[in-house]
Amino acid sequence: MMAMVMTANMIAAVGARAGDLTPPGAPGSTMHTLDEIYQQLLATRLQVADTQQQVADLEARLNADGKHVTVGDMVLIPAGSFVMGATTNVGHETISDAAPQHTVMVSAFYMDKYEVTSNLWAGVYTWATNKGYAFGTGWCGKAATHSAHSVDWYDAIAWCNARSQRDGFTPCYTNANGTVYTNAAGNSFAGGCNWAANGYRLPTEAEWEKAARGGVANRRFPWDDANTIQHARANYYAQPSSYTYDTSPTTGYHPSYNTGGTPYTSPVGSFAPNGYGLYDMAGNVFEWCWDWYSSTYYTSSPGTDPAGPASPLTYRVLRGGSWYFAEAYARVAIRLNLHPGDEYDYLGFRCARGL
Repeated sequence: MMAMVMTANMIAAVGARAGDLTPPGAPGSTMHTLDEIYQQLLATRLQVADTQQQVADLEARLNADGKHVTVGDMVLIPAGSFVMGATTNVGHETISDAAPQHTVMVSAFYMDKYEVTSNLWAGVYTWATNKGYAFGTGWCGKAATHSAHSVDWYDAIAWCNARSQRDGFTPCYTNANGTVYTNAAGNSFAGGCNWAANGYRLPTEAEWEKAARGGVANRRFPWDDANTIQHARANYYAQPSSYTYDTSPTTGYHPSYNTGGTPYTSPVGSFAPNGYGLYDMAGNVFEWCWDWYSSTYYTSSPGTDPAGPASPLTYRVLRGGSWYFAEAYARVAIRLNLHPGDEYDYLGFRCARGL
């Protein structure tokens, strides 16, 4: 339906341009030569062709189910409100920091379909270091299509800036003096995020949870057809005897990604996406968010576009669970917090972009 509306608007615009052609001898006009008329007709045809191509491009961005718009490997997450957080404990895990549940309004934004892969990380990393960027101790990845992991928060935001500049967007992260943040080697960042910039950035915690829920309310996990989890759905450490909502017939690490007793990540997109077309929002690697972590933040957070506590604290938020952690951490409301300089083989990220 959206594509049809856009098509009508575009055709109307082209019609208006075509109507600008002034026939020879019309009142108030001057005579045109045949060559001038031909040139005007040719220009109009080119405009029509260009408009038709724009329409085709927009229609190509609509997924087959018509639910969401994609731009490259990013998905448009529509603006809207959702109920964020949880109110109960899960098994023997306390989730008091996810309470109280509260309604949050989030502006529209784009989010990567997939966690940043080793291949994507390496390409941007090489470009960035050639342009003077500096990163920390390193990163890893099982293979090109697996999630890049062992990335700390500082490296992630510098990498986002590099990806932005490489792709022609305005970087979001700036130092205190307004310059672009390019040096993550010292594990220090005293600047801020320019939310008006159109570059890549880490999602806020609220953006991440809205995206993970996939447009469906009152669910434990990113999928909308069940409140249970199993290895057919995600790469995580299964303990069905401890959690009644784990229906996996296999226990422990995912059997498909555990060679010789050494578990690891799965290739991105190995499991079905959620309602917004996002993959691996549960399991695989925890994903860094922008926000500082406070266990009581939900008691006083803004109702529109919250971005975490304003004052620097000790830890940053991560979401989504991982191949190494149990099913409780794969819930959409669960909040993990780590030092921004931490880099483990179960930590990764994906990017967001403002409109």
